[in-house]
Amino acid sequence: MHLSEIIFKGYVPIVLSWLFPILTLFVADFFEPNIQIGVLLLLLLAIVVGMIIPGIVISWLIIGLTTVGAGVLLFGYLVIPVNDKVILLLAFPIQATLVNLVSNWLLKWRSLGPNIDSIHRYREHYNLDTKLLTSHNAEKVYSKEITAIKSYPAYSLFMNITEIHWQNWQQYRQFHPDNQRKILRNISKEIKHTRLPSELIYYLGDARFLIISYRVDEKTQKIINNATQKNLQQAFKTPAIQFKWAMQQINYDNYDHFTYFADIYKHLDRVMETDIITEYSREEN
Repeated sequence: MHLSEIIFKGYVPIVLSWLFPILTLFVADFFEPNIQIGVLLLLLLAIVVGMIIPGIVISWLIIGLTTVGAGVLLFGYLVIPVNDKVILLLAFPIQATLVNLVSNWLLKWRSLGPNIDSIHRYREHYNLDTKLLTSHNAEKVYSKEITAIKSYPAYSLFMNITEIHWQNWQQYRQFHPDNQRKILRNISKEIKHTRLPSELIYYLGDARFLIISYRVDEKTQKIINNATQKNLQQAFKTPAIQFKWAMQQINYDNYDHFTYFADIYKHLDRVMETDIITEYSREEN
């Protein structure tokens, strides 16, 4: 549920359900005492009806009572000023409708309550912008693979870890905050388009994408990475969207340097930072 939907479907009816009876009673204060009592009773009846009776029944009830009331007040023999008739006709249907909207909104949130933990877990494991699993899942898979490499040296297991970082995403967000999510989603699509089905792609946050490739030789890995890089460059030609890359192969000989997920994460960051410094040095020369 988006913020605007929460406001208009929840907070606005709540405010109006309080504001309407206050204003109605304030206006009724200028009328005769019997009209004031009538308006008060209608508002109380509307509150009870709106909280207990379902919306569809309330609609028919409002139609029926408004029709009967209009017939009695407008075409009957009651000598009542027009303003009094209007407030008596409108008090019940408007208040009953507002209270029913609030009641339905509260029931929806109440039913959502037991699922809040599940929603938080889902968001922890899955990023809605990129439609990719998150670092929480990447860390679990990485730890299992490191354990396998360590436990079965005879199998010659290895994996390639590739990180792609949209390096100037923060500057882009400052000028185009609404469009950043769309860009991240498009980057995710372009990456998926060029990767192998066996490769696992994750979104780490801060415009960082991680790819785990199992038992792909270094030459093939470079070909795949070059294809992804070329695809991204063609899809995003604006200077505001530039990417940095880093890759590390992990096998039995070096797994102890990258035992934890944080180790490979820091290592890839250092590689990208070194590449940036190297590029600046070349430009100065």
